[in-house]
Amino acid sequence: MGESFRTIPGQLKRSTVFSMAILVLSCASVTAQSVGTNNQTEAPLHWATEPEGANRCIGCHRAEVEGYARSAMAHSLRHAGKEPDGTVTTADTKITASDTENGYWHRLKPANGGEETNYRIDYVIGSGNHAAGYLLDLANHLFQSPIAYYKTRHAYDLAPGYEGLANPDFTRPVAEGCLFCHSGNALHVPGTRNEYRSPPFSAEAITCERCHGTAERHLTDPRAGTIVNPAKLEPVARDSICEQCHLLGVGRVLNPGEKFSDFLPGEPLESVFTTYHVALPPGTDSGKFKVISQVEQLARSACSRMSAGRMWCGTCHDPHDKPMEPVQYFRSKCLSCHTGNFPASEHHPSAESNCIGCHMPRRNAKDGGHTVFTDHRIQRRPSAEQELPENVDIAAWREPAPQFQKRNLGIAYINVGAERRSREFVVRGYRLLTEVQQQFSQDDALFTAIGTALLLGKQPKEAEFAFDRALQLDPKSVSGETNDASAYLQAGDTDEAIAHLERAVALDPLDLTAVAPLIDLYRRQGNDSRANQLSGSIASALTQQSEPVNVESAALPAEKRYKNIQVLKGAPADQVIPAMHFITDSLGVECSYCHVPNHFDDDSKKPKQTARKMMRMMNVINNSNFDGIRAVTCYSCHRGSAKPIDVPVIANPAQRSTAADAVLPAGQLSTNLPTVDELIEKYIQSIGGATAVEGVISREAHGTATSDERTSEIEILDKFPDHHAVTRRFEGGENFTILNGRAGWIGASGHSVRELESSDLDAMKMANDLHLPLDLRRMFSELRVEYPEKVNERAVYVLSGNRPGLPPVKLYFDEQSGLLVRLTQFAESPLGAVPSETDYEDYRSVDEVQVPFRLTVARGTEISKIVLDHVVNNVSIDNGKFEKPAR
Repeated sequence: MGESFRTIPGQLKRSTVFSMAILVLSCASVTAQSVGTNNQTEAPLHWATEPEGANRCIGCHRAEVEGYARSAMAHSLRHAGKEPDGTVTTADTKITASDTENGYWHRLKPANGGEETNYRIDYVIGSGNHAAGYLLDLANHLFQSPIAYYKTRHAYDLAPGYEGLANPDFTRPVAEGCLFCHSGNALHVPGTRNEYRSPPFSAEAITCERCHGTAERHLTDPRAGTIVNPAKLEPVARDSICEQCHLLGVGRVLNPGEKFSDFLPGEPLESVFTTYHVALPPGTDSGKFKVISQVEQLARSACSRMSAGRMWCGTCHDPHDKPMEPVQYFRSKCLSCHTGNFPASEHHPSAESNCIGCHMPRRNAKDGGHTVFTDHRIQRRPSAEQELPENVDIAAWREPAPQFQKRNLGIAYINVGAERRSREFVVRGYRLLTEVQQQFSQDDALFTAIGTALLLGKQPKEAEFAFDRALQLDPKSVSGETNDASAYLQAGDTDEAIAHLERAVALDPLDLTAVAPLIDLYRRQGNDSRANQLSGSIASALTQQSEPVNVESAALPAEKRYKNIQVLKGAPADQVIPAMHFITDSLGVECSYCHVPNHFDDDSKKPKQTARKMMRMMNVINNSNFDGIRAVTCYSCHRGSAKPIDVPVIANPAQRSTAADAVLPAGQLSTNLPTVDELIEKYIQSIGGATAVEGVISREAHGTATSDERTSEIEILDKFPDHHAVTRRFEGGENFTILNGRAGWIGASGHSVRELESSDLDAMKMANDLHLPLDLRRMFSELRVEYPEKVNERAVYVLSGNRPGLPPVKLYFDEQSGLLVRLTQFAESPLGAVPSETDYEDYRSVDEVQVPFRLTVARGTEISKIVLDHVVNNVSIDNGKFEKPAR
């Protein structure tokens, strides 16, 4: 996961990693790449009430889904819950893990009596069968705790990689590659080391689709041939599914333009990346028993070698269940082949013995902390491990396409050479890359590796050229800026090194591999004020994360946060306000129809009593007749009226015509609808192109807003990736809505500030994403094209997106221009999904990027029309604009 920096509030200690240029290497094989493309298949609309994730499979595959829920893969990553208490003590530090009513915390106390720092742990990584690691989310950046819990010892100890450190810290960045095998889908911010969207995962644990591929086609056409069945694939594609997580080797190298998440089941791994492993000399065995090398071990077994490719992980392991009696289960697998040849010797145990205990013993794992793992070499007579010779060679597990072989091997040699401090490997890699440099002249990863080799070879001037080229190709890369800073610093050009580090910090203010050396260089130059300012911003971020969790957290049940909750007991607290919106929208009323203003817990109003009765009735209908699925809602009967209409209304011809126009007539339906990728690519090009969109990191807009026949001035501030502030000024005061990425607030002059619910935060982040065209593929786990419709009398294509655990989103693109003209979102509530809609019109070019100058925002009967008259991109916006206002 790269090197770590010791963080102390108010200052950062200098790390030797910068002078060693290892920060260049920490992501050398995982550099930011362009977004991949996945063709999606058209499928029917999934409503907000439909099951998501594995629950979509449970209707036909209940046994598999319920069995998988018991497996280790289904628990690969989760929110921190009630965790064990414990303490780890080193020479200089004491770290205490404790579970409190405000969450699960790790507390670091220096042995010299220094200030204690508290860190809330947000995620647990690892199934917990052997060990559990811990991650904290610090201002949308994921870092690893230096301690882990080891189940076999029922105790905490230092996490892998921290062993032997006297002063372990909490600032080791968790890169995208680290999460590839542990999370279902991590939402990494391109160009950064460890910054993620909020929340950072659209799917926390590994999902069905990790092995079976996208389910969209299968849901539409549920046949055996419409979903990936690993057991039916050719051996290379079959094995690739397991190898994506269980074959780490000594390193992985992505193909140009690929990300790890671009791998799709059914393809060979080498279509996305190449895995390199130790090329064992004849007669030797691995000296290091690696945790994630089960595939290598199995391949060396006689069982696998003699099976002619028939034996694979699925021969013995059932990914859809966890065996209740593992000894008997795995013995039956062994005896399915070995019954006929079972030794008759009196020295061999009986056929009822534990085969695995003898032939696949559990050994100490030298790179996995203080636990043991099963040896997959399946040896007839287990032998002692041999130490490898020094500088043993590496080789591809399987070769990539011929055009990538030298390129990928060269990068691998340089990465491994830096890790082993092997000049021979670095030189080999450098020579291979110079041979193919012209072929990959647009490949930033290749130039990063070349620059790394030159830097390690003490040729900083030449390294500058390589790193400069890498930055030209990927100008928003934090690691690219720090790499260049390494070269300039080694060459003695401190000013240029500072300039690159400052650009890195501007791209990501919490990238510690840039912050730490920048503070050190400021102090060397005697610029203590800038060093203190930068240290203070880091300390402030730490302090913010260290604050106790608000007991009125959205995770609490409704009755713990609000007074006099009766029908909605047990519902998430952050769904209460959306539920109230759903009632007002369904009945066409205001809050005061049921509630006494400013006394919402008061039960004196009869409509409030009636509303509770209706909610109970709705629950009974759905539970009794629709298996608990929310099929009937308030809107089913009320349709915008406080009293349901019990006689059908005869619509006039104009009304009937309007309703019919909502969807294009069948005769006009396109027989060749565009694919998901075609729609998104046209959107990107129509708005100005990927380069122009990426170049926008902030935006300031002014104009007017009209709602309820009242017009006011409006100011809109946006800062990538997820900061948003809207201020409406009118005579006598103003109101505001603010989002700072992690939290949001709404309020008005002279009134209390209210925190936004999670559904509001999610909707705001998407609607105001400056890079929305580029983020769509990453943002949604599923995208599909629906039937065309009409918006404001113009034909539009409709794209529907799903995210695990969240309501769907619909995007409407103008058929001719390709621009987004409508975004429909839903807020989940116990009563039904609350829709909101934003229309975009009057697009104009601002710095070569198309920006809508007219917006209409509607939710229920609330409609706001915004007309902009001044828009400026890439302005400097003070971060204080996005902080929580005072009362």
